[in-house]
Order: sequence, then C-alpha cells, then structure tokens
Amino acid sequence: MSGNIHLHWYLPTNGDSRGLTGSGNDSHVVEFSGGFRAPTLAYLGDVARAAEQQPFHAVLTPTGTWCEDAWITTAALAHETKRLKFLVAFRPG
Repeated sequence: MSGNIHLHWYLPTNGDSRGLTGSGNDSHVVEFSGGFRAPTLAYLGDVARAAEQQPFHAVLTPTGTWCEDAWITTAALAHETKRLKFLVAFRPG
C-alpha cells in the first residue's frame, strides 16, 4: 500500500453559502453574510477548477431530492478539468 493521501472536495449541488444549506424547503435561501449561491453550472465549474488547482484528487457529487442530478452534473463538469476525478454518491432506496 502506498503512502499517498487522496483528498476529495464536495460539489454543492444544493447551493452554497457560508452557513448550512437547507433541505429543499427554501430554508437555505436565508441571507447569510456572503449570501446564497445557486448551483449553476458556471459556479460548479468554478468549484471543480478550484479543487483541481489545490491538491484535491476528486470531488463528491451528492445525490438527493434537493440536489441537482448527480449524473448529469458530473457529465457536464467532466470537461471542465484535466485530472480531477468525480465520485457520485449513491443512495439506494
């Protein structure tokens, strides 16, 4: 086993803010300092490129009722980076 550590980041496909995001009932659209960022493709691309510029190996694309579709988001962002890998969360049931 090699001694390499692989760090992963998180794609905020439910939106992003300085506080915790809600669970889809608009509780996440509360004004925090810095405001709320919608999970647009442009913003998620910025997150993926920033993660790649740091020592991150991959990003986790979450799944859930209030998240953008993980598979479509990952496919759309795959061309935005050169070495970054994508891990799609899977929640059976």
